[in-house]
Amino acid sequence: MKATTLQQYTVGDVLSHRGYPTLRYPVNDTATVQDALFQMRKHNVVSLPVLGSSPSKDCPLVDVVSVYDLRDYIIHSPGLDNEVHLQLLSGHASGARTVLSDTVGQVVASRKHATQEISATAPLESLIRLFSTLGHHRVLVTGVQVDTKAHSVPRSSSDEPRRRHREWSIGSGCSSSTLGYPDSTYEYEYSDDDEDDASTSQMWGLTQYDVLHFIQHHNHQLGHPILDMPATSIASTKPLTLTAATAQSPDVRHTSLLPALTIRDSALFAMKQLRDSHTSALPVVDIDGRLIAEIAGTGMRYLTEDKIGYLGKPVLAFIYGLQLPKANPYVIHEHFTMSQIMTGLLRMNSDRAWLVDREERPICAISTTDILSFLL
Repeated sequence: MKATTLQQYTVGDVLSHRGYPTLRYPVNDTATVQDALFQMRKHNVVSLPVLGSSPSKDCPLVDVVSVYDLRDYIIHSPGLDNEVHLQLLSGHASGARTVLSDTVGQVVASRKHATQEISATAPLESLIRLFSTLGHHRVLVTGVQVDTKAHSVPRSSSDEPRRRHREWSIGSGCSSSTLGYPDSTYEYEYSDDDEDDASTSQMWGLTQYDVLHFIQHHNHQLGHPILDMPATSIASTKPLTLTAATAQSPDVRHTSLLPALTIRDSALFAMKQLRDSHTSALPVVDIDGRLIAEIAGTGMRYLTEDKIGYLGKPVLAFIYGLQLPKANPYVIHEHFTMSQIMTGLLRMNSDRAWLVDREERPICAISTTDILSFLL
């Protein structure tokens, strides 16, 4: 591990720093795919804990389902193309049963992977390795010993009256009371809706963003060789983005190239490219290959039965037609350092930064996964 000073920390330290985030906003395995998408959109999360129809008192959790699981399940649906074409022609839903009426239980059963677990006493390096090598964005934490009534969490230093609330981590279905200020004072309060999630209140979870937040809080321990590492060094082990411009460049020596989308490509094509390239987002470029937008799997949260036809429209029509948030990508250049990228990801509330050349053509995306991988 490059950051040897981080070897003293455990998973429990990250959990404590993030305010002991618990799994929230559960859905039953009998809920529909559309119900799950609505919950993710409503609470601005990308995964939800799934409870069984007859959950065990000791362990009600069946699994955790992510928007990427739902995306892959939807685009694999045999009747999807017909519904897309019918809605494009008629301008409204056909009235036939769609894949969004399938249950969350069917989605979970169709997957080839299971939710990962890690002990609170495990070293931080094991958690980083779990995220970076397996590509999971969330893990369940077991063996947690904490008295939440006595536990303290960050409070804003503003003069405004204190409100009873919790915020959530990016890319998660976990609640977190961390307000994002590492030097804040600490005091714990339960929100009014805690009782609604009593069934999942003792199941703890961590995301890649939680780890990045923890590392940023301890960045003074990383040292200048890591903090000052340029974006090009982080990107050197990543596949470049394939555009008409970069494909002809003598600087392109990578054998594995990520696809770039044009403004003419459909959203359904984009979602299939995301699945096949095993990435969370792809760049959308103009005729000169310049980055103008990004499309991510999280956009599927805004899909409803009467808007399935938008999958057949060009990516920009999908983005703006469904009113997806944050269509503008977070852009960085080759002189950006590791420290600046981490700070930017947290401040921009973004999962990735797009490295572009002098002509604003995308080279690659540097994600939270890439940052964590680089530290190993």
